[in-house]
Amino acid sequence: MPLLRIKHYSWIRILVVAVIIGIVAALTSIIFDIALLTYMRYVLGGIVGYKPPIPELGELEENFKPIRNWYLIPVMVAIGGFISGLIAYSLAPEAEGDGTDTAIAAFHRFNGIIRRRVPVIKLVSNIFTIGSGGSAGREGPMAQIGAGIGSAVADFLHLGTRIRRIALAAGMGAGLGTIFKAPLGGALFGAEALYKRDFETEALVPAIIASVVGYSIFGFFTGYRHVIPIPSVIFSSPLELVFYAVLGIVAGIFGILYAKSFYFIQNLFKEFKLPKYIKPALGGLLTGSIGLLFPQILEVGYGWITTFIHGKYPLMYLGTWVFSESWYVISLTLLVLAVLKILATSLTVGSGGSGGVFAPGLFIGASIGASLGIAFTNLFPTLISNPDSFIISMVVIGMMAFFGGVSKSPIAVIVMVSEMTGSYELLAPSMLATTLAYLITGKHTIYSEQVPLREDSPAHVYDYIVLRKVRVKDVMRKDIPVLSPETSPSEALSIMALHTLRGLPVVKDSKVVGMVSYEDLKIKVDPDDMDRIKVGDVMTKKLVVAYPNETVYDAFNRMLEYDVAQLPVIDRDSGKFIGLITRKDVRRAYDVLLSRQMK
Repeated sequence: MPLLRIKHYSWIRILVVAVIIGIVAALTSIIFDIALLTYMRYVLGGIVGYKPPIPELGELEENFKPIRNWYLIPVMVAIGGFISGLIAYSLAPEAEGDGTDTAIAAFHRFNGIIRRRVPVIKLVSNIFTIGSGGSAGREGPMAQIGAGIGSAVADFLHLGTRIRRIALAAGMGAGLGTIFKAPLGGALFGAEALYKRDFETEALVPAIIASVVGYSIFGFFTGYRHVIPIPSVIFSSPLELVFYAVLGIVAGIFGILYAKSFYFIQNLFKEFKLPKYIKPALGGLLTGSIGLLFPQILEVGYGWITTFIHGKYPLMYLGTWVFSESWYVISLTLLVLAVLKILATSLTVGSGGSGGVFAPGLFIGASIGASLGIAFTNLFPTLISNPDSFIISMVVIGMMAFFGGVSKSPIAVIVMVSEMTGSYELLAPSMLATTLAYLITGKHTIYSEQVPLREDSPAHVYDYIVLRKVRVKDVMRKDIPVLSPETSPSEALSIMALHTLRGLPVVKDSKVVGMVSYEDLKIKVDPDDMDRIKVGDVMTKKLVVAYPNETVYDAFNRMLEYDVAQLPVIDRDSGKFIGLITRKDVRRAYDVLLSRQMK
């Protein structure tokens, strides 16, 4: 087959793969968009009588009419969750939940392989989740669908694991860039969202090509207007940076709440002794119950962001929409909506419903921004020259700061929201707010499959092949303090802090009997028991070890395989403990070898 021969020409191969990914992503997005809007209008509009605002269609006013069959909201969201769960768990279990995280996991841990049925199952199951009113977004499904397309194209052309991973990341970017009409932001997201503090540079060019192709085709059929249109805004005063900084700090705090709530509820549902396909129905029922009073938290939520931008703030629904003239009531209610959207998304997606966490994140950020914007304009009227423009800016920057921080993708989200809204004039304040939110969220992320750096990913283990030249005994630490099984957790934490280590071996009779980490002690041990119990009660007894004469490359590969930060080094014959090798030691050895090669 002539097409297969392109694998001998690297740049042509990547170009062709990217173009194919973009075309398929565009066609899939068109089908997804039409099917979702049709189903949503039938279920929410036809059966329930609730018409959420749809900015793509210019429908922003009719949603304030009474909801004809409001009592059916929990029922329909539950039915949508049930159908979504039944389809996903029966045909492709990896299609449940947030698709972006699944795609990230496939990149790092599964050689970029996504089963070919997954994109189709993800598309169908997501239509039922969102179309029935579930609090979820299109980002997760389109990221996973695009990633699946990239994986399938690479497999079809027999291009190998490395190119498959690049194609997967490019597909993620194309899926997002197409459905959100944000080609550059989508491409950046495909390269940035894989890591907490790094970038997949090899994927950037193919992701840009795929996104541009996908966006161009999708826009030709659906129009090139912004997903969230806003009036013209400008950044007019350096004094306003103080307000944007406060927004970034608050967005970061809410980001931590989002990540913690999502994974708490997800773990809670995992403990429930129910059939897996029933869990999304339960999550949907609870989400729909919240939606009885606050329908704004249902479905994707872009329309409600647009109503905030236009200065309309319906507070809740009590047979008719409730409004208020009091600025502090509006401001407080918007913060309540942000919290309820966090809860609703955690219930919808955390229970196993198919959907994304990006769009809900934009709603949450917009609510926070609108709340603070209204408060600041009323509390400090002399410092804000144009209140209406300022509130719109706060809404837009709130979206960027909140999700840019908690997704660990600040650059991509700033660019993406700028493209979605056309708000390029706000780049300076958005950079400040998003950076602060990113710093405040710290290690917390909404994507649990992210790894910190490229070197922490099995996808890049072969980048460290040079480490085969070095033995463990040459880089390990020998002057390491050890713990006794009788050591108290409080003493163990003090020793770790003194030696700046995240874990220590537990040794008895010169032999390692366990390992204990900082996380073990902080998570497993109640603060009141720090001096009552012993390290031996909480240590990890299933040991992963290194040997002095094996290569550092082999030891590092083992760290990645078992997801540990350090390995005790033991004598292969006697089993005695002789040292410790950490990821920092591996990085130091790698840097030394690399610098020698460059001289």
